[in-house]
Amino acid sequence: MHRVTITALVVFSLASACAPADVRVEVLPPRTSVTCAAPDRSAAALGRGLLDVTASLGTHGAYVSDLRLTVKGQDAHVDGVSVAYTIPDGADTAVGSTAEDAAGDVVVGDTVLLGADDDVRTALIENVQLVPRALAVALQEDTGLELSQTEFATITVDVTPVVSGDGVVAATTTFALDVCKGCLVQPPEVCADEGQFALLPVTCRPGQDTPLFTCVSTGAP
Repeated sequence: MHRVTITALVVFSLASACAPADVRVEVLPPRTSVTCAAPDRSAAALGRGLLDVTASLGTHGAYVSDLRLTVKGQDAHVDGVSVAYTIPDGADTAVGSTAEDAAGDVVVGDTVLLGADDDVRTALIENVQLVPRALAVALQEDTGLELSQTEFATITVDVTPVVSGDGVVAATTTFALDVCKGCLVQPPEVCADEGQFALLPVTCRPGQDTPLFTCVSTGAP
């Protein structure tokens, strides 16, 4: 009885060791420092972002992010990432068609994850376009979702690393992206001090995650 139990544990251990390692991708937080530097490898992952599609009228308007790749116990070669979109019901047909056209591989250059034994291999890919300008423009022109400074819609972006190497497989992550019109790049409609507002000094990626304007406050907090 004792011998059978030991044998079963050994077989399970060998089976686990042969299982392919997942190459995972995480969306990193927005750049907000005065130098607009990329987050470091230990930065907490960002589960949700915000895109103001009105930015497509004055700036590029795409949603760009830094990604972290990780894999445990195996070396891997990452050729890029692949994206797919889920658009909320009610959007104009043009939005759905543009999302279908935009889905697919995003070329970012090769990344090699190397390590020893059971080490966790980690790498950053900077400035990856998760939502292209064409889709942002389609959302800006959309009337079905009734987007505004206060009315948002949520699209989901599935991000999958494109990997090669023995014993590795790609794991898909889902990133939620709230979309608005004017909530980040237009001055606030109402400010306490008679409508006064100020342009914020640091804007790393206009139109996403961080507002460009704030209400001026002259009184005590």
